[in-house]
Amino acid sequence: MSIAVRRLVLLAILCAAGVALLALFFYGSDRFNHYDSTLTADLLAPTDSLRHSIAELWSDSANPVPLALFLAAVSVLGIIWKRPWHLLAAGGVVLMANLSTQVMKALLAHPRLQGALGASYPIEIGYPSGHTTAAVSAGFALWLVAPRRLRGWAALAGAAYASIVAAGVVVAGWHFISDVLGAVMVVGFWAALAMAALLTAGLESPSGWIPERESNQPSDRRSGSRRNTRPYPDGR
Repeated sequence: MSIAVRRLVLLAILCAAGVALLALFFYGSDRFNHYDSTLTADLLAPTDSLRHSIAELWSDSANPVPLALFLAAVSVLGIIWKRPWHLLAAGGVVLMANLSTQVMKALLAHPRLQGALGASYPIEIGYPSGHTTAAVSAGFALWLVAPRRLRGWAALAGAAYASIVAAGVVVAGWHFISDVLGAVMVVGFWAALAMAALLTAGLESPSGWIPERESNQPSDRRSGSRRNTRPYPDGR
């Protein structure tokens, strides 16, 4: 097992432990619950305000229909880019991450008194956040199927989409910050395992995680020749 694969497996273990630890803290620690509620309250938008409407609009972009359209576009791009195995791995991450979140939401549903959020009655907010899981997993899928030359742009697009959804569910009052963090780690668990599998199969390499940079040598572009990129004999 290569060092990169071992690190990815370790990352998956850390993400799983983080999900469990957050749940343990939230449901078992009044102090953690207080901090989580207070931080969420600071970001919460007043009901019927413009900020609340925008937050809900952002959150709705991870609903089943728009999410399905996004994933359909990713699938088409994966076919165009001829990345079938990466597309399969991306689909597995999206499926397993969202399935895991829905199972945990059902098992961990618990009424939480949100006095700090301005509510005087217990309501249920699922842990982890389903919308955040959907958005983060879709953003990862876009990055994974993209060829190396486009991975920088894919990462920006995926991160932007995931960020606005994550911010939206908190500002709109749909979820606590801990729900969002838990969702990110759920996706991180399955994403790390998928990357480890691709590395083991020889379909991915750590060098492919860094976007290619065009040469900044004008002479190379003018001549169209490729400069010898091997290191100097003395290691310089």
